[in-house]
Amino acid sequence: MKKLLGIIASARKIGNAEIVTKAVAERLGIGWELSLVRLPDISLKPCKGCFACILPGGHCRINDDTEWLLARINEADAVICAAPNYLLGPAGIVKMFADRALQAMKYRDFYNKKPMAVALTMGGEEYRGYSDTGFATQLLSLHLHLVDLEIFIGTFPGEVAIAADFHEKIERMATALATAEPTPVASDRCPRCRSDLFRLRDNEMECGICRARAKIEGGKLAFYYFDPEFGEEGQEGHARWLIAKKIEYDKIGGALRRIQEKYRGGKWLNPGA
Repeated sequence: MKKLLGIIASARKIGNAEIVTKAVAERLGIGWELSLVRLPDISLKPCKGCFACILPGGHCRINDDTEWLLARINEADAVICAAPNYLLGPAGIVKMFADRALQAMKYRDFYNKKPMAVALTMGGEEYRGYSDTGFATQLLSLHLHLVDLEIFIGTFPGEVAIAADFHEKIERMATALATAEPTPVASDRCPRCRSDLFRLRDNEMECGICRARAKIEGGKLAFYYFDPEFGEEGQEGHARWLIAKKIEYDKIGGALRRIQEKYRGGKWLNPGA
């Protein structure tokens, strides 16, 4: 029996994100067991940026459920993450979880072969904003293998399931998770991170997420360069850099603490005070 982990970023019970996830599990059929985690129902606290978790033998000092969730991801054979679109972006708790990505580094060798599909639900395309790109790339920080990204339109709970393309999208997600083969990437998206956000650089387009470069040829993006910083070797190098920065702090920490001391205090406002 293969294990499918569904991570739901919506506080709404039996909402569209939950329905999409269960529909994909239903399509996978016999041989797959679905387990669900609702992010708003577990304890996720902000990262403190202390780097303790990346040192050899180190571990996160925050007392919450992040490590528990990372272990559940590690146990799964495939992962589907579903979230609603709020204010031109995915539900904020997705970013809260993604900010703890350093804590997931010890699982990197297991995660990078683990297929993950991402489902975003929203009321209408006109308010999509950066939501799908933000959702996918934030979760990519966990080093999971993104195989599909789908957008489901529906405002009311259950409405996504009456859309004409609902079953087609569910089929794509289920097939991608079962085979671990990525679905084709649209021509207006970065083929590496699936972002559709670009910057103009030297009369060319640069992916706003992973810095892949493309020329515009025949009205389409022709990618020719993929920054090694966002490849496997680059991520290994970034990990080494982070460890080196932690060690560097031991040398200059005294001077930095004296700067901090200068700015101690202040008038802080708190509810009920």
